[in-house]
Amino acid sequence: MDEIQISTEQMASEVASQAFELESSRLHLFLEWLVSHSSLVRGSDAIHLESCDREQAESKLKSWFESLPPEGLAWEYSLLLGEIAWWRELSPSSFALQTECREPGK
Repeated sequence: MDEIQISTEQMASEVASQAFELESSRLHLFLEWLVSHSSLVRGSDAIHLESCDREQAESKLKSWFESLPPEGLAWEYSLLLGEIAWWRELSPSSFALQTECREPGK
């Protein structure tokens, strides 16, 4: 069990570290996606963020990783890192389209 706790701490730290390197609007959209995604994952507790704070995000990620079934943990970790990479590499023109689609009335 300690191995899993250590690895979930490392996973949460790595995801938070990479996420908080994103430009602020990309970070905000990633965190919105994360909250939404976590609520859809069966057998886990949803992530609820009160603020856009790295320490809080890391703590919530750790708790969420610990709530996942063992068989889904590595997959979710990989998915989150892939999602962060997607937001980081999204071209400015595509990013503009993403944010326009989220605005009410668009």
